[in-house]
Amino acid sequence: MKLKDIFEIQKHFDRKKTPCDIIEILDENYYSKSKDKNINYSDMHITHYIRATQKTMELQKEKIEQLKKQLKEIRNFINKL
Repeated sequence: MKLKDIFEIQKHFDRKKTPCDIIEILDENYYSKSKDKNINYSDMHITHYIRATQKTMELQKEKIEQLKKQLKEIRNFINKL
C-alpha cells in the first residue's frame, strides 16, 4: 500500500485532515539508487519507505561515527600543541 493511500484512509477514520507538514513530506522526492531515479514519497509503498528510512538512518549513523573520529583526532592534535 502506498503512503498516499494510507493517509487517505487515515483521514477518513480520524475525520481530520492530513497535517500540512506530512503533505509537504509526501510531495518531496527520494532518490532510489536501485532504480536510479527519484521517487515521490507519496508513491512509495510503506515497506519501501521503511527500508529507505532505515538505510538513511544507518548512513547517518556511519557519518556521525566518522565525524566523532575526526573530532577526536583534532582534539588529540590540539592537545599536543
